[in-house]
Amino acid sequence: MKVNYRAEINLTLEEIKTLLHHQKNSTNRNKIQVLYWLKNGEVETITKAAKLLGVHRITVQRWWKRYQEGGVDKLLKNQPKKGRPTAIPSEVILGIEKQLNQEKEGFKSYKEIQNWVKNQYQLDVKYSTLHNQVYSRMKAKLKVPRPSSIKKDPQAGSDFKKNYLH
Repeated sequence: MKVNYRAEINLTLEEIKTLLHHQKNSTNRNKIQVLYWLKNGEVETITKAAKLLGVHRITVQRWWKRYQEGGVDKLLKNQPKKGRPTAIPSEVILGIEKQLNQEKEGFKSYKEIQNWVKNQYQLDVKYSTLHNQVYSRMKAKLKVPRPSSIKKDPQAGSDFKKNYLH
């Protein structure tokens, strides 16, 4: 399907170039790049533009349809992400963060967090899900002191730190 798109783009090459330089998102940059190529005449078909960008033809066709419907504003508008909702509601995540940030309290284990969530929010969350949320997404570390010997002299430890650092 060979179609000339130059007549349908109502922006000048300079306006498109300015838009292209202002894009921070690579996907939006690619969308404007297609407009530039079509307006400039470097490519004559959407299929050729898609090959140059390394995306599927249908993707570029979808971009073009959005541009025709609402112009640049609709073309650059980010679509809401689809997918599975999180297993842990945002209010529970905020509660966990608040508990983790308390200096004296906090959690000693992920099992303790799991029990706390069950008691506070009546929500049964799998251990692995909770661990992933706290450790990977929240980048939180549990406050667990290392075991210390009963025989250890506290003065010797502080002396060592003073001498070692200086």
